[in-house]
Amino acid sequence: MPDLGRGEPRHPPRALPAPAAIDDLTTGRPHGDPLWRRVGRGAARPFVPADEARAAAELAASIQRPVTTGRRIAVVGMRGGAGKSTIAALLATVFAHYRHDRVLALDVDPDLGSLPLRLGVTRGLSLGDLATTAGGFQSFADAEPHLTRVAERLWTLPGNRGSIGDSPLDAAIYRDTALPLTRFFGITLADCGSGITRPLPRAVLEGVHAQVLVAPATSEGARSVGRALDWMAANGLRAHVPRTIAVFTVKSPHTRRTLDLDATSAILADAGVSCLRLDYDRHVASGAPISPPRLAEATSITVTRLAALALDRALRPAQA
Repeated sequence: MPDLGRGEPRHPPRALPAPAAIDDLTTGRPHGDPLWRRVGRGAARPFVPADEARAAAELAASIQRPVTTGRRIAVVGMRGGAGKSTIAALLATVFAHYRHDRVLALDVDPDLGSLPLRLGVTRGLSLGDLATTAGGFQSFADAEPHLTRVAERLWTLPGNRGSIGDSPLDAAIYRDTALPLTRFFGITLADCGSGITRPLPRAVLEGVHAQVLVAPATSEGARSVGRALDWMAANGLRAHVPRTIAVFTVKSPHTRRTLDLDATSAILADAGVSCLRLDYDRHVASGAPISPPRLAEATSITVTRLAALALDRALRPAQA
């Protein structure tokens, strides 16, 4: 059985300090909810209805479902700036908080991806640096010195060192370097570049168990998700369509009602695709490293639901 890190003591997540270099670039980390809302929520917490508490417990249990082999989940942005790295970082944090095995947040953006920034770490070794060694790792102990630890049970590996002119990340490096690493983790989140038709994101999609398509919460964002699903169905990835969740992100407090989520959900449901909307969150919008206690309550609930949905899709039996 693969070494996924099960059996380790279960403790509350303990984030490592963010590097000073990143802190110097962020002048503030606002809370996602205003003060009055946080105070009201704290006062009401002892009176949470039993059905809400039960629903939260069921979500947690769903995220903690055991896996016999590591599950890989891709997060793909349908266009630049949609929020894919943010979604990947949020999901990685949720999985690491609830699960008992290891979680890997893998940056597979061939450009200067922002996943390390969102996780609050500086870049260390990259996928390209491990191109000749990762396949030879015999245990997690061999691989760990090459990874960056984010929190207890959560590690990350960037696609490059963050400099223009770095060796480009390609499909071959992903297959030879990233895939061998994932066998040491219960959950791997792959933060891909924008689009799905290029060789690298296609190589990622071919090897994952579920995928999250991230698009703006606009009518054009919904159309881009539809085009992506059509492309997958026509290019040998039809079985991946029902393993897909679409997430529509709201980037501004003034555009919350741009997309009719109910109508969009009804259309996508015909293809077996679930969808969620991640509403505007001041903390997420700041671009600072994500701090779970500072997220809006609605954001935390949505991302927890997304993690449960993604794992459910990843555990579904393969279809022809």
